[in-house]
Amino acid sequence: MVWPQVAIVQRDLADLRAAPSGDSDLVDQAQYGENVRVLGESDRWRYVQGADHYFGWVTLDDLAVLTGYAERFVVAVLLADVRDAPHGDASVIARLPTGTSVPAIVASMEPADGTRQRVPYAHPEGWRETHLGPGWLTGYVAVSDLVDVRQLPHRYPTADDYLETAESFIGVPYLWGGTTALGLDCSGFVQQVYRLNGVALPRDADQQAMLGRMVEEARAGDLMFFGADSVTHVALATSATEFVHAPMKGGVVEHSRLGPDRKLRVIRRYLPDPAAT
Repeated sequence: MVWPQVAIVQRDLADLRAAPSGDSDLVDQAQYGENVRVLGESDRWRYVQGADHYFGWVTLDDLAVLTGYAERFVVAVLLADVRDAPHGDASVIARLPTGTSVPAIVASMEPADGTRQRVPYAHPEGWRETHLGPGWLTGYVAVSDLVDVRQLPHRYPTADDYLETAESFIGVPYLWGGTTALGLDCSGFVQQVYRLNGVALPRDADQQAMLGRMVEEARAGDLMFFGADSVTHVALATSATEFVHAPMKGGVVEHSRLGPDRKLRVIRRYLPDPAAT
């Protein structure tokens, strides 16, 4: 899991281009104040994903890159148990999937002069207290199941990051409509792998196939889309001929390779080419 930088558009309108050049094709535009995720760089250009999921190159002069991160924890295991008391024998009241934010709880105190102050919250040792749902149900998550966002690698994601994340889902059962370690379908699987490394993809495979750049030969980290007449399946490439996917037939996330049983329709790449970073 990595945590790429976020930047804010500081011009009235920023052009997203297909390549790091002002003469390159215009692919999208981002408006003043919009947040973009920074995924790569080439000289004075930054490869970003905008709020509408489109990818493109923006000149650095159009951006204000944010630095520093507030205290924030995310789930670092496939599923983290939330218990009703801060010990391992307590009842499980919820389960949080990997990547879920667990907000920091800040206590407040009001001295005699009436000024309110924020003070560190005293969490039970080895546990993180959190509040769930509209009724603010109190629960506890083991610190070992969490990671402080400030401790994550704040850099551009790579193919190796995607492959490492994908490996953690091996053996997770197939579930139509599923997007967590309790069960995943094919597009939910690749969506989560990318999301956990800073890239947002649409929910369905046919929508995912509309983004990124079409390439002739797959490399690790690309997405392979399959289907006889239209896109009906997606997989994460681990090489030009091998991939990881969540097949309906077989029932679990697994490794596989190209063969006559599936028609490869298109390959899409969402990160900049190595020469550009």
